[in-house]
Amino acid sequence: MALTLQLADTDGNLLTESYAILDEELLDYFASLEGFPVLRSFRGVDPADETFVDEEVRAVLAAEAEELERRVERREVPEPPDHVGLEGLGDLRLGEDFGWKGLGDILRRISHLLHLARTLGAEVWLLGDEG
Repeated sequence: MALTLQLADTDGNLLTESYAILDEELLDYFASLEGFPVLRSFRGVDPADETFVDEEVRAVLAAEAEELERRVERREVPEPPDHVGLEGLGDLRLGEDFGWKGLGDILRRISHLLHLARTLGAEVWLLGDEG
C-alpha cells in the first residue's frame, strides 16, 4: 500500500508534476511518531478512497512537516528506515536509499507541495495505491 499526496487544480485535474509518494515503510514510520496527528493519521487512510485534504488539515500538516524536519536535523526522532520500497507502484526500481537524508527530502517536498497549493489555490488530495 502507498498513498500519494497530490495537487489538483480547482477543476479537479491532477497536476501530474506535483506529488509526493508515501510508501508503506514511510506510512509506518509516521504512524509511530508521537505529536504528529496528521502524519500519523495517513496510516489509517483507505487506499481505495480519494481523500480531499482541506485547508485546516493542510495548515496542521505544514506545521507538522516543518517541526518534524527540525527534529530530523537534530536527530530527535526515531531513526527512519534505511531503505524504502517502490514495489507495485509502476516504478522500475525495487526501492531506494532513505535514512535521515531521505526523510528530510520528503518532508521538504511535502512542505513545498503545501506551499504551492496555498500560492496557486490548488487542491490537495491523498490518493491510494494498494500496490
